[in-house]
Amino acid sequence: MRKAYDTFLQSQVSADSAAKERGFEPYRYKCAHCGEEVILAAAESKHMVPYFRHLSGNSDVECEFYLGQYGSISIDAQSRKSKNERAEFYFNIETKMFYLGICFSYDEIAAYEKLTTTFELRAETHKEPFYLLHINSINFDPDIQRMIPLEKFSYTYYLSNTLNNVKRPYEVFKKNGSNVPTFFKLQINDSKYKARLVRSPILYTDVPYFVAYQGQYRCPADSSLPSEIKVDSTFEFETMGRRFLGKILTIKSKTAQTDSLLMPWGYNLEASETLTLLWPPAAIADESVLINADYAYLYSTFELQSHGNINAHSEDIKRIANHVSKVTVNSRTKIYKKNTELVIDKRIQTKDNYDSLPLTKEVRCNFVVPDDGLYFLFNRSGVVPLRKGMSIFLTPESEIRHYVFGYLEGFIIPQEFPALPGEFLLKDILSHYKRMEAFIWDDFDSFELSQTAFQYIESCEKSGRINSAAKRFIEEGRI
Repeated sequence: MRKAYDTFLQSQVSADSAAKERGFEPYRYKCAHCGEEVILAAAESKHMVPYFRHLSGNSDVECEFYLGQYGSISIDAQSRKSKNERAEFYFNIETKMFYLGICFSYDEIAAYEKLTTTFELRAETHKEPFYLLHINSINFDPDIQRMIPLEKFSYTYYLSNTLNNVKRPYEVFKKNGSNVPTFFKLQINDSKYKARLVRSPILYTDVPYFVAYQGQYRCPADSSLPSEIKVDSTFEFETMGRRFLGKILTIKSKTAQTDSLLMPWGYNLEASETLTLLWPPAAIADESVLINADYAYLYSTFELQSHGNINAHSEDIKRIANHVSKVTVNSRTKIYKKNTELVIDKRIQTKDNYDSLPLTKEVRCNFVVPDDGLYFLFNRSGVVPLRKGMSIFLTPESEIRHYVFGYLEGFIIPQEFPALPGEFLLKDILSHYKRMEAFIWDDFDSFELSQTAFQYIESCEKSGRINSAAKRFIEEGRI
Protein backbone atom coordinates (compact mmCIF):
# COMPACT_ATOMS: atom_id res chain seq x y z
CA MET A 1 0.00 0.00 0.00
CA ARG A 2 1.23 3.47 -0.85
CA LYS A 3 -0.03 5.39 2.19
CA ALA A 4 -0.56 4.78 5.89
CA TYR A 5 -1.44 6.62 9.09
CA ASP A 6 1.59 8.11 10.87
CA THR A 7 0.96 8.04 14.64
CA PHE A 8 3.80 10.54 15.23
CA LEU A 9 2.54 13.18 12.77
CA GLN A 10 -1.08 12.11 13.41
CA SER A 11 -1.97 12.23 9.73
CA GLN A 12 -1.74 10.08 6.63
CA VAL A 13 1.62 9.94 4.84
CA SER A 14 2.87 8.51 1.57
CA ALA A 15 5.48 5.77 1.48
CA ASP A 16 7.83 7.99 -0.55
CA SER A 17 7.72 10.76 2.08
CA ALA A 18 8.23 8.30 4.92
CA ALA A 19 11.27 6.82 3.16
CA LYS A 20 12.85 10.26 2.77
CA GLU A 21 12.40 10.99 6.48
CA ARG A 22 13.72 7.57 7.56
CA GLY A 23 10.77 6.92 9.85
CA PHE A 24 11.55 3.38 10.97
CA GLU A 25 10.42 3.57 14.64
CA PRO A 26 8.31 0.62 15.89
CA TYR A 27 4.50 1.05 15.93
CA ARG A 28 4.78 4.34 14.04
CA TYR A 29 2.60 3.43 11.02
CA LYS A 30 -0.88 1.91 10.92
CA CYS A 31 -3.04 0.73 8.07
CA ALA A 32 -5.55 3.45 7.16
CA HIS A 33 -8.04 0.72 6.26
CA CYS A 34 -8.00 -1.75 9.16
CA GLY A 35 -5.92 -0.02 11.85
CA GLU A 36 -3.32 -2.78 12.17
CA GLU A 37 0.41 -2.02 12.34
CA VAL A 38 2.27 -1.76 9.03
CA ILE A 39 5.97 -1.29 8.30
CA LEU A 40 7.80 0.64 5.62
CA ALA A 41 9.31 -1.69 3.02
CA ALA A 42 11.83 -1.16 0.19
CA ALA A 43 12.79 2.21 1.69
CA GLU A 44 16.36 1.95 0.41
CA SER A 45 15.76 -0.23 -2.63
CA LYS A 46 17.03 0.86 -6.04
CA HIS A 47 14.65 -1.46 -7.87
CA MET A 48 11.32 -0.98 -6.05
CA VAL A 49 9.32 2.03 -4.92
CA PRO A 50 8.77 2.28 -1.14
CA TYR A 51 5.51 0.85 0.18
CA PHE A 52 3.80 -0.13 3.43
CA ARG A 53 2.98 -3.73 4.22
CA HIS A 54 1.30 -5.61 7.05
CA LEU A 55 3.26 -7.72 9.48
CA SER A 56 3.07 -11.45 9.10
CA GLY A 57 -0.16 -12.67 10.64
CA ASN A 58 -2.05 -9.38 10.86
CA SER A 59 -2.78 -8.67 7.18
CA ASP A 60 -6.32 -8.16 5.98
CA VAL A 61 -7.22 -9.49 2.53
CA GLU A 62 -8.91 -6.22 1.58
CA CYS A 63 -5.88 -4.23 2.72
CA GLU A 64 -3.56 -5.92 0.28
CA PHE A 65 -5.50 -4.21 -2.53
CA TYR A 66 -5.76 -0.89 -0.68
CA LEU A 67 -3.06 1.13 -2.41
CA GLY A 68 -4.38 4.62 -1.74
CA GLN A 69 -4.09 7.64 -4.00
CA TYR A 70 -1.60 10.46 -3.49
CA GLY A 71 -4.30 13.07 -3.98
CA SER A 72 -6.31 11.68 -1.09
CA ILE A 73 -3.77 12.26 1.67
CA SER A 74 -5.62 13.46 4.79
CA ILE A 75 -4.17 15.48 7.67
CA ASP A 76 -7.26 14.93 9.81
CA ALA A 77 -6.48 12.83 12.89
CA GLN A 78 -9.94 11.31 12.56
CA SER A 79 -8.83 9.72 9.26
CA ARG A 80 -7.00 7.03 11.15
CA LYS A 81 -8.64 3.75 11.91
CA SER A 82 -7.10 2.15 14.99
CA LYS A 83 -7.42 -1.03 16.97
CA ASN A 84 -4.70 -0.09 19.46
CA GLU A 85 -3.73 2.64 21.86
CA ARG A 86 -1.05 5.28 21.39
CA ALA A 87 1.55 4.51 24.02
CA GLU A 88 4.79 6.09 25.28
CA PHE A 89 6.97 5.38 28.32
CA TYR A 90 8.28 8.13 30.59
CA PHE A 91 10.45 8.79 33.61
CA ASN A 92 9.34 11.46 36.07
CA ILE A 93 12.43 13.13 37.52
CA GLU A 94 10.54 14.55 40.51
CA THR A 95 8.80 11.34 41.64
CA LYS A 96 11.69 9.08 40.47
CA MET A 97 9.18 6.68 38.90
CA PHE A 98 8.58 5.23 35.44
CA TYR A 99 5.19 5.69 33.76
CA LEU A 100 3.21 4.45 30.79
CA GLY A 101 1.33 7.19 28.96
CA ILE A 102 -1.60 6.06 26.81
CA CYS A 103 -4.29 8.02 25.00
CA PHE A 104 -7.26 7.47 22.70
CA SER A 105 -9.29 9.70 20.39
CA TYR A 106 -12.87 10.72 21.15
CA ASP A 107 -14.28 8.15 18.71
CA GLU A 108 -12.08 5.38 20.11
CA ILE A 109 -13.15 6.09 23.69
CA ALA A 110 -16.81 6.08 22.67
CA ALA A 111 -16.45 2.79 20.74
CA TYR A 112 -14.51 1.03 23.51
CA GLU A 113 -16.90 2.30 26.18
CA LYS A 114 -19.88 0.97 24.25
CA LEU A 115 -18.26 -2.48 24.13
CA THR A 116 -17.12 -2.34 27.80
CA THR A 117 -13.46 -2.73 26.82
CA THR A 118 -10.66 -2.93 29.39
CA PHE A 119 -7.04 -1.93 28.87
CA GLU A 120 -4.48 -4.52 30.07
CA LEU A 121 -0.82 -4.18 31.01
CA ARG A 122 1.41 -7.24 31.47
CA ALA A 123 5.00 -7.90 32.44
CA GLU A 124 4.95 -11.29 30.72
CA THR A 125 2.88 -12.29 27.71
CA HIS A 126 1.50 -15.54 29.19
CA LYS A 127 0.65 -14.20 32.66
CA GLU A 128 -2.33 -12.25 33.97
CA PRO A 129 -2.17 -8.47 33.61
CA PHE A 130 -0.90 -6.61 36.67
CA TYR A 131 -2.86 -3.50 35.71
CA LEU A 132 -6.40 -3.14 34.36
CA LEU A 133 -8.33 0.00 33.42
CA HIS A 134 -11.73 0.40 31.76
CA ILE A 135 -11.53 2.48 28.56
CA ASN A 136 -14.31 5.02 29.05
CA SER A 137 -14.92 8.76 29.30
CA ILE A 138 -14.36 8.65 33.07
CA ASN A 139 -10.81 7.28 32.88
CA PHE A 140 -9.71 8.99 29.63
CA ASP A 141 -9.97 12.41 28.03
CA PRO A 142 -9.76 12.53 24.22
CA ASP A 143 -6.18 12.82 22.90
CA ILE A 144 -4.77 13.46 26.39
CA GLN A 145 -2.33 10.99 27.91
CA ARG A 146 -3.35 9.00 30.96
CA MET A 147 -0.19 8.43 33.00
CA ILE A 148 0.00 4.97 34.63
CA PRO A 149 2.82 4.39 37.16
CA LEU A 150 4.78 1.17 36.53
CA GLU A 151 4.78 -0.81 39.76
CA LYS A 152 6.28 -4.03 38.38
CA PHE A 153 9.64 -4.31 36.62
CA SER A 154 9.96 -5.93 33.22
CA TYR A 155 12.40 -5.56 30.37
CA THR A 156 9.43 -5.69 28.00
CA TYR A 157 5.82 -4.69 28.71
CA TYR A 158 2.82 -6.06 26.83
CA LEU A 159 -0.17 -3.85 26.07
CA SER A 160 -3.56 -5.21 25.05
CA ASN A 161 -7.30 -4.78 25.49
CA THR A 162 -10.15 -7.23 25.97
CA LEU A 163 -11.66 -6.43 22.57
CA ASN A 164 -8.90 -7.74 20.28
CA ASN A 165 -6.57 -9.40 22.83
CA VAL A 166 -3.45 -8.56 20.73
CA LYS A 167 -0.50 -8.27 23.12
CA ARG A 168 1.86 -5.65 21.71
CA PRO A 169 5.40 -5.82 23.16
CA TYR A 170 7.26 -2.62 24.13
CA GLU A 171 10.91 -3.05 25.08
CA VAL A 172 11.76 -0.48 27.74
CA PHE A 173 14.95 -1.62 29.50
CA LYS A 174 18.00 -3.07 27.79
CA LYS A 175 18.57 -6.78 28.39
CA ASN A 176 22.27 -6.98 27.52
CA GLY A 177 23.78 -6.28 30.95
CA SER A 178 23.19 -4.02 33.95
CA ASN A 179 25.86 -1.56 32.79
CA VAL A 180 23.83 -0.83 29.64
CA PRO A 181 21.68 2.28 30.13
CA THR A 182 18.25 3.03 28.72
CA PHE A 183 17.94 6.51 27.18
CA PHE A 184 15.01 8.87 27.73
CA LYS A 185 14.77 12.23 25.96
CA LEU A 186 13.99 15.20 28.18
CA GLN A 187 10.86 16.90 26.91
CA ILE A 188 10.82 20.46 25.56
CA ASN A 189 10.31 23.05 28.33
CA ASP A 190 10.02 20.14 30.75
CA SER A 191 13.68 19.37 31.47
CA LYS A 192 13.22 19.30 35.24
CA TYR A 193 10.16 17.09 35.17
CA LYS A 194 9.67 14.42 32.51
CA ALA A 195 11.69 12.38 29.98
CA ARG A 196 10.32 10.10 27.24
CA LEU A 197 11.74 6.73 26.24
CA VAL A 198 13.86 6.75 23.08
CA ARG A 199 12.35 3.92 21.05
CA SER A 200 14.65 4.21 18.03
CA PRO A 201 18.36 3.23 18.07
CA ILE A 202 19.39 6.77 17.10
CA LEU A 203 20.57 9.48 19.52
CA TYR A 204 21.37 13.07 18.62
CA THR A 205 24.03 15.59 19.57
CA ASP A 206 23.22 18.57 21.83
CA VAL A 207 20.03 16.92 23.10
CA PRO A 208 19.60 16.45 26.89
CA TYR A 209 18.90 12.83 27.87
CA PHE A 210 18.08 11.01 31.08
CA VAL A 211 19.78 7.59 31.20
CA ALA A 212 18.83 4.83 33.62
CA TYR A 213 21.13 2.01 34.73
CA GLN A 214 18.90 -0.68 36.22
CA GLY A 215 19.73 -3.19 38.92
CA GLN A 216 22.61 -1.34 40.57
CA TYR A 217 24.03 1.82 42.08
CA ARG A 218 27.28 1.58 40.15
CA CYS A 219 28.10 2.46 36.59
CA PRO A 220 31.07 3.92 34.70
CA ALA A 221 32.34 7.02 36.51
CA ASP A 222 31.83 10.36 34.81
CA SER A 223 35.59 10.74 34.52
CA SER A 224 35.79 7.57 32.40
CA LEU A 225 33.23 8.84 29.87
CA PRO A 226 34.45 10.57 26.70
CA SER A 227 35.00 14.30 27.08
CA GLU A 228 32.27 14.89 24.48
CA ILE A 229 29.66 13.67 27.00
CA LYS A 230 28.66 16.35 29.51
CA VAL A 231 27.01 14.97 32.68
CA ASP A 232 24.79 17.52 34.43
CA SER A 233 23.69 15.39 37.39
CA THR A 234 23.81 11.86 38.82
CA PHE A 235 21.39 10.40 41.37
CA GLU A 236 20.31 7.07 42.89
CA PHE A 237 16.72 5.91 43.34
CA GLU A 238 14.61 2.81 43.95
CA THR A 239 11.37 1.90 42.18
CA MET A 240 9.57 -1.31 41.20
CA GLY A 241 11.65 -3.10 43.85
CA ARG A 242 14.92 -2.37 42.01
CA ARG A 243 17.86 -0.09 42.37
CA PHE A 244 18.59 2.40 39.63
CA LEU A 245 21.24 4.96 38.91
CA GLY A 246 20.27 7.92 36.76
CA LYS A 247 22.27 10.50 34.86
CA ILE A 248 21.22 13.61 32.96
CA LEU A 249 23.69 14.18 30.15
CA THR A 250 24.27 15.73 26.75
CA ILE A 251 26.49 14.38 23.97
CA LYS A 252 28.16 17.41 22.42
CA SER A 253 29.69 15.87 19.29
CA LYS A 254 30.14 12.63 17.38
CA THR A 255 33.62 11.10 17.67
CA ALA A 256 35.19 7.66 17.51
CA GLN A 257 35.12 7.54 21.33
CA THR A 258 31.40 8.25 21.57
CA ASP A 259 30.63 5.73 18.82
CA SER A 260 32.65 3.00 20.54
CA LEU A 261 30.73 3.66 23.77
CA LEU A 262 27.22 3.82 22.28
CA MET A 263 27.37 1.05 19.70
CA PRO A 264 27.62 -1.84 22.21
CA TRP A 265 24.59 -0.32 23.95
CA GLY A 266 22.61 -0.50 20.72
CA TYR A 267 22.63 3.21 19.85
CA ASN A 268 24.02 5.32 16.99
CA LEU A 269 24.74 9.04 17.20
CA GLU A 270 23.75 11.60 14.56
CA ALA A 271 23.88 15.40 14.30
CA SER A 272 20.78 17.09 15.64
CA GLU A 273 18.37 19.42 13.85
CA THR A 274 16.93 22.72 15.12
CA LEU A 275 13.28 23.79 15.05
CA THR A 276 12.05 27.05 16.61
CA LEU A 277 8.73 28.90 16.62
CA LEU A 278 9.59 32.51 15.77
CA TRP A 279 6.12 34.05 15.73
CA PRO A 280 3.48 34.47 17.10
CA PRO A 281 3.94 34.39 20.89
CA ALA A 282 2.64 31.09 22.25
CA ALA A 283 1.61 29.42 25.47
CA ILE A 284 2.64 25.84 26.27
CA ALA A 285 0.19 23.17 27.45
CA ASP A 286 0.51 19.36 27.39
CA GLU A 287 3.66 19.44 25.20
CA SER A 288 1.87 21.64 22.62
CA VAL A 289 2.24 25.33 21.82
CA LEU A 290 -1.00 27.31 21.64
CA ILE A 291 -1.23 30.26 19.26
CA ASN A 292 -3.98 32.77 18.52
CA ALA A 293 -3.23 33.18 14.81
CA ASP A 294 -3.86 31.55 11.44
CA TYR A 295 -0.17 31.04 10.68
CA ALA A 296 3.20 30.48 12.33
CA TYR A 297 6.73 31.48 11.33
CA LEU A 298 9.23 28.67 11.94
CA TYR A 299 13.02 28.47 11.86
CA SER A 300 14.29 25.01 10.89
CA THR A 301 17.64 23.64 9.82
CA PHE A 302 15.76 21.20 7.55
CA GLU A 303 13.21 21.68 4.80
CA LEU A 304 9.58 21.20 5.81
CA GLN A 305 8.22 18.33 3.71
CA SER A 306 4.45 18.03 3.40
CA HIS A 307 3.24 14.64 4.75
CA GLY A 308 6.88 13.73 5.42
CA ASN A 309 7.93 15.68 8.50
CA ILE A 310 4.89 17.96 8.86
CA ASN A 311 1.19 17.10 8.69
CA ALA A 312 0.29 20.05 6.46
CA HIS A 313 -0.53 20.33 2.79
CA SER A 314 2.17 21.73 0.50
CA GLU A 315 0.12 24.86 -0.27
CA ASP A 316 0.10 25.67 3.47
CA ILE A 317 3.93 25.81 3.62
CA LYS A 318 5.75 28.84 2.22
CA ARG A 319 9.52 29.26 2.48
CA ILE A 320 10.13 33.00 2.91
CA ALA A 321 13.87 33.07 3.72
CA ASN A 322 16.81 30.79 4.32
CA HIS A 323 15.67 28.33 7.07
CA VAL A 324 12.48 30.37 7.71
CA SER A 325 9.01 29.15 6.67
CA LYS A 326 5.48 30.43 7.04
CA VAL A 327 2.99 27.67 7.85
CA THR A 328 -0.77 28.13 7.70
CA VAL A 329 -2.27 26.49 10.79
CA ASN A 330 -5.70 25.16 9.85
CA SER A 331 -5.82 22.42 12.48
CA ARG A 332 -3.50 20.70 14.93
CA THR A 333 -0.14 20.96 13.16
CA LYS A 334 2.65 18.57 14.07
CA ILE A 335 6.29 18.58 12.95
CA TYR A 336 8.60 15.63 13.58
CA LYS A 337 12.15 15.32 12.26
CA LYS A 338 15.00 13.48 14.01
CA ASN A 339 15.30 15.01 17.49
CA THR A 340 12.86 17.87 16.82
CA GLU A 341 9.18 17.67 17.62
CA LEU A 342 6.62 20.47 17.73
CA VAL A 343 2.83 20.47 18.02
CA ILE A 344 1.01 23.73 17.21
CA ASP A 345 -2.62 24.19 18.25
CA LYS A 346 -4.70 27.16 17.13
CA ARG A 347 -6.77 28.47 20.02
CA ILE A 348 -8.94 31.47 19.28
CA GLN A 349 -8.98 33.78 22.28
CA THR A 350 -12.34 35.11 23.36
CA LYS A 351 -12.73 38.50 24.95
CA ASP A 352 -15.48 37.38 27.29
CA ASN A 353 -15.17 36.35 30.90
CA TYR A 354 -11.86 37.92 31.79
CA ASP A 355 -10.95 40.43 34.47
CA SER A 356 -9.40 43.74 33.49
CA LEU A 357 -6.25 44.53 35.43
CA PRO A 358 -6.40 48.01 37.00
CA LEU A 359 -3.46 50.25 36.09
CA THR A 360 -2.03 52.85 38.43
CA LYS A 361 -0.81 56.23 37.21
CA GLU A 362 1.58 58.55 39.02
CA VAL A 363 2.79 62.01 38.06
CA ARG A 364 6.39 62.75 39.05
CA CYS A 365 9.24 65.06 38.13
CA ASN A 366 11.76 62.67 39.63
CA PHE A 367 11.38 58.95 40.42
CA VAL A 368 13.58 56.65 42.54
CA VAL A 369 13.22 53.00 41.45
CA PRO A 370 12.00 50.69 44.28
CA ASP A 371 12.36 46.90 44.54
CA ASP A 372 8.81 45.70 43.85
CA GLY A 373 8.88 44.46 40.25
CA LEU A 374 10.44 45.43 36.94
CA TYR A 375 10.68 49.04 35.74
CA PHE A 376 11.45 50.30 32.22
CA LEU A 377 12.00 53.84 30.96
CA PHE A 378 10.33 54.63 27.60
CA ASN A 379 11.42 57.79 25.74
CA ARG A 380 12.41 58.99 22.27
CA SER A 381 15.64 56.97 22.45
CA GLY A 382 13.91 53.65 23.04
CA VAL A 383 13.50 51.47 26.14
CA VAL A 384 15.93 51.14 29.06
CA PRO A 385 15.58 48.68 31.99
CA LEU A 386 15.92 50.36 35.39
CA ARG A 387 17.62 49.01 38.51
CA LYS A 388 16.70 49.46 42.15
CA GLY A 389 17.84 52.79 43.58
CA MET A 390 18.24 54.63 40.28
CA SER A 391 17.00 58.24 40.30
CA ILE A 392 15.25 59.19 37.04
CA PHE A 393 14.36 62.72 35.95
CA LEU A 394 11.26 62.50 33.76
CA THR A 395 11.33 64.67 30.65
CA PRO A 396 8.41 65.48 28.31
CA GLU A 397 7.21 62.51 26.19
CA SER A 398 8.88 59.99 28.51
CA GLU A 399 7.29 57.53 30.93
CA ILE A 400 8.22 54.68 33.27
CA ARG A 401 6.25 51.42 33.11
CA HIS A 402 6.02 49.03 36.06
CA TYR A 403 5.59 45.25 35.52
CA VAL A 404 4.75 42.59 38.13
CA PHE A 405 4.98 38.88 37.12
CA GLY A 406 5.05 39.97 33.46
CA TYR A 407 1.87 42.06 33.71
CA LEU A 408 1.76 45.83 33.31
CA GLU A 409 0.89 47.27 36.71
CA GLY A 410 1.13 51.04 36.19
CA PHE A 411 2.72 54.16 34.66
CA ILE A 412 4.84 56.99 36.03
CA ILE A 413 4.57 60.05 33.77
CA PRO A 414 6.23 63.49 33.93
CA GLN A 415 4.50 66.48 35.44
CA GLU A 416 3.06 68.83 32.85
CA PHE A 417 3.77 72.57 33.20
CA PRO A 418 1.59 75.24 31.60
CA ALA A 419 3.05 76.64 28.39
CA LEU A 420 4.55 80.12 28.69
CA PRO A 421 3.02 82.80 26.46
CA GLY A 422 5.20 83.98 23.58
CA GLU A 423 6.86 86.99 25.23
CA PHE A 424 7.69 85.15 28.47
CA LEU A 425 8.84 82.06 26.54
CA LEU A 426 11.24 84.19 24.48
CA LYS A 427 12.68 85.78 27.62
CA ASP A 428 13.13 82.33 29.20
CA ILE A 429 14.99 81.06 26.10
CA LEU A 430 17.26 84.09 25.92
CA SER A 431 18.05 83.74 29.62
CA HIS A 432 18.98 80.05 29.60
CA TYR A 433 20.13 79.22 26.05
CA LYS A 434 23.15 81.11 24.74
CA ARG A 435 23.92 79.53 21.38
CA MET A 436 23.85 82.11 18.55
CA GLU A 437 24.07 81.87 14.75
CA ALA A 438 24.13 84.25 11.77
CA PHE A 439 20.83 85.98 11.02
CA ILE A 440 19.39 85.60 7.49
CA TRP A 441 16.10 87.33 6.63
CA ASP A 442 15.35 84.85 3.87
CA ASP A 443 14.89 82.10 6.51
CA PHE A 444 11.64 83.76 7.61
CA ASP A 445 10.13 84.79 4.27
CA SER A 446 7.51 82.03 4.28
CA PHE A 447 6.44 82.42 7.94
CA GLU A 448 3.57 84.47 9.34
CA LEU A 449 5.22 86.15 12.33
CA SER A 450 3.63 87.22 15.60
CA GLN A 451 4.23 90.71 16.97
CA THR A 452 6.69 89.32 19.58
CA ALA A 453 8.59 87.36 16.92
CA PHE A 454 8.69 90.32 14.49
CA GLN A 455 10.08 92.67 17.13
CA TYR A 456 12.79 90.11 18.11
CA ILE A 457 13.77 89.56 14.45
CA GLU A 458 14.11 93.32 13.91
CA SER A 459 16.60 93.42 16.79
CA CYS A 460 18.45 90.44 15.31
CA GLU A 461 18.68 92.24 11.93
CA LYS A 462 20.54 95.06 13.56
CA SER A 463 23.00 92.78 15.41
CA GLY A 464 23.32 90.21 12.59
CA ARG A 465 22.97 87.32 15.12
CA ILE A 466 19.97 85.23 16.30
CA ASN A 467 19.48 82.78 19.16
CA SER A 468 19.32 79.26 17.70
CA ALA A 469 16.59 78.03 20.06
CA ALA A 470 14.50 81.17 19.56
CA LYS A 471 14.79 80.74 15.79
CA ARG A 472 13.51 77.15 15.99
CA PHE A 473 10.58 78.14 18.22
CA ILE A 474 9.64 80.96 15.81
CA GLU A 475 9.76 78.53 12.85
CA GLU A 476 7.51 76.10 14.76
CA GLY A 477 5.03 78.89 15.49
CA ARG A 478 5.50 78.64 19.26
CA ILE A 479 6.58 82.29 19.68
